[in-house]
Amino acid sequence: MESPCVLLCKGLLLTASLLICWSSPTTALSAKDMWFSAAEGAKVLLYIPTEAKDILSFSWYKGKDEHKNFTIAHYEKSTDLLTFGNKFSGKEEIYKDGSMMLQNISQEDTGIYTLEIFGTDNLHEITYVHLQVYKIVSKPYILLNHTRLNGRSATIFTCVSPDTGISMTWLFNYKPINVTKRITLSPGNQTLIVSPVWRVDSGIYLCEVSNSFSSKKSRPLALVMAYG
Repeated sequence: MESPCVLLCKGLLLTASLLICWSSPTTALSAKDMWFSAAEGAKVLLYIPTEAKDILSFSWYKGKDEHKNFTIAHYEKSTDLLTFGNKFSGKEEIYKDGSMMLQNISQEDTGIYTLEIFGTDNLHEITYVHLQVYKIVSKPYILLNHTRLNGRSATIFTCVSPDTGISMTWLFNYKPINVTKRITLSPGNQTLIVSPVWRVDSGIYLCEVSNSFSSKKSRPLALVMAYG
């Protein structure tokens, strides 16, 4: 008795059945996920190891969808032809080994990219590439205000940064500052209040901002307590 595939490939059903026979279960389909991270403004090489002995063709897509409307680029080895799709932005460099270089990346490039590879021995690989682009924090600066709080002398330091989603810490003489009843921090640590101000508070103050990828310190600010 003939196999279902052979029977289906007869007569008027020949054209359609050829597609079915070609995509038979003998195709070795595999899927995996990979993760990359890089700093904003840098370039990142998305290199994906493959089990293919020889790559016949591959496609890069923007998002988790192997659809031509999301194609960045497609390469055919038989014709040595590289074509670009709707999602090609100009910052992509495509290499014949299936890797892709993204240049001058921004946070808008964060997301999922899909690489689809067809190789010899009916190999079919799909890789979902997760790219996280981190923002490099800006250098903060300190505003200083001398005032009186509750009848006592007070010095208020404010750490100023244009960035959001960051952590702030304070340093005194280049060491983490000790919080006491006299030396306090506002919620979020943006403001440092020293009240009353004593001679021992003279020294170097800095604030540091950071996210999960980078950190920067302000210029040092010297506080000198002068007594007549």
